[in-house]
Amino acid sequence: MKRRWPWVLLTAALVLGFCEILARWALPDVPGSLEENRNPFRFRGWPEYIRDVGRGPKGATVVLISNSQAYAGDYLGRQTYPARLEEMLKGRRVDGRTDWQVLNWSSDGMTSIEYVLLARYLQLHPPSLILAVTGFADYSLEHANRGFLHCRTDLPRLVGRPAILTGLPRSYLKRHGRIEDGLAFAVYDRVALYRLKEYFWSWLDVRLPGIHEMFYAPAVNYRPWHLKGKAWLPEMELPRPPQGEIQFTYDRQSGQMLAEFLDGLKDAGVPVVIVAQPRRALLQDERAQWDAAFIEDLRAQTDRRALPLWDMRDALPNDEYLTSSHLKPPNHQRMAELLCDRLEPFLARTP
Repeated sequence: MKRRWPWVLLTAALVLGFCEILARWALPDVPGSLEENRNPFRFRGWPEYIRDVGRGPKGATVVLISNSQAYAGDYLGRQTYPARLEEMLKGRRVDGRTDWQVLNWSSDGMTSIEYVLLARYLQLHPPSLILAVTGFADYSLEHANRGFLHCRTDLPRLVGRPAILTGLPRSYLKRHGRIEDGLAFAVYDRVALYRLKEYFWSWLDVRLPGIHEMFYAPAVNYRPWHLKGKAWLPEMELPRPPQGEIQFTYDRQSGQMLAEFLDGLKDAGVPVVIVAQPRRALLQDERAQWDAAFIEDLRAQTDRRALPLWDMRDALPNDEYLTSSHLKPPNHQRMAELLCDRLEPFLARTP
């Protein structure tokens, strides 16, 4: 009986190896977003999800990191202010150039967990300039002490790369690091069979719409693949338990998360501009106190690091907002113009 075990293990290894080869051959590519200025799949398709910053025009590649305001899922990519900013930089021949590109590294629901990962990535692949447009909700207590699976983007897959992992702050890993999360993301990038479950969920979501709500689906509220086909049944209407509101608060822990992000950006070794993002005036609103605490801390922390801060919170008219922070097209246009107006003299002073 004992002599059979080596053969059993060998057979199992051969079967798994064959299945892995088959999965690599048969599964379609993970959807990326090279074709779009915005990221419709929330950074899906690593490492092909975005144009490589190292291959862009030398001295004319801007990476803009932000949240749902710049992601602007309600509008087509070229309507967002990052895309308009790119066209303005080219049209005005800022710094005497017409080859500007603005890479919009933004997504809805972005947290400091993802910001720090992007900052570390940029240390290894520095662009010409980094614009970080951010607000107090990005450092909410809701995100403190949460694992990587709390994120709504695919960015935690970067943790599976040794060059990224070894450069992350110890305080960051202590707060967010979960061994099981890191292993899961490391395997995802290396084993095609692991991606099979997401393809299966995408297929089921087409055939049985709403099934994600009935059973556990892998920590996503969207399907990675947009597959063709007809539904077998009408969409399932299931009761949803009441959910509490996200606590958009800003306190000492929030300040630590902000510090990690700013340190990561400064270590990229390229010009960085921090922008306090526009928002509708928060008069007589509980969030006003968190906004005030955030900007006070942001000023202090950028001063200590000698990083330029542009406070644009009140730069746009209140009647052109969709929500307290999401912009209508006229404000996207105004935001692009304001950024371009400030970038022209800033770049002229930057060696």
